[in-house]
Amino acid sequence: MEYLAVLEQQRRQWPQAFARGSEAEADALRRFATFFSDFSPNKVEKLVDVTYAPEIWFNDTLKTLQGRDALRSYLAHSASAVQSCRVDILDTLSNDSGDYFLRWRMVIRFKRFKPNVDTETVGISHVRFNSAGLVSLHQDYWDATQGLFEHVPILGMAIRAIKRRV
Repeated sequence: MEYLAVLEQQRRQWPQAFARGSEAEADALRRFATFFSDFSPNKVEKLVDVTYAPEIWFNDTLKTLQGRDALRSYLAHSASAVQSCRVDILDTLSNDSGDYFLRWRMVIRFKRFKPNVDTETVGISHVRFNSAGLVSLHQDYWDATQGLFEHVPILGMAIRAIKRRV
């Protein structure tokens, strides 16, 4: 699995980017939270370079990307497809290996699916930072059926029918 291989490589390369509880750690976590606090195309363009490392490995359960330029393009496209999107960080946990797990709640309004209706979902992001304090690994865990696919016409009806039978 690519994620596990990248994780192990990064743990060797950057065992722990900064001391727990340090100002550098707080700044890095704040930049990450700010990036998604009001997700918009302008914000992506403005903040991607000060949030994500050039060598970022990213997976949001929908797409796996490598490199900041690919991420910039994907996130700008994603942000332009919504009326609004806000991610609130609810909890942050870390370990001695330099891994951070951020539990979040996302409130999103799609342009094409149920416009003007808030859709909420929860998830967890596993992130790691490089020695410059930029996100070098970002793996999301969330229920894409609840947060996205259930709101797509026809597909959503099928998913809800399957869920009722399980």
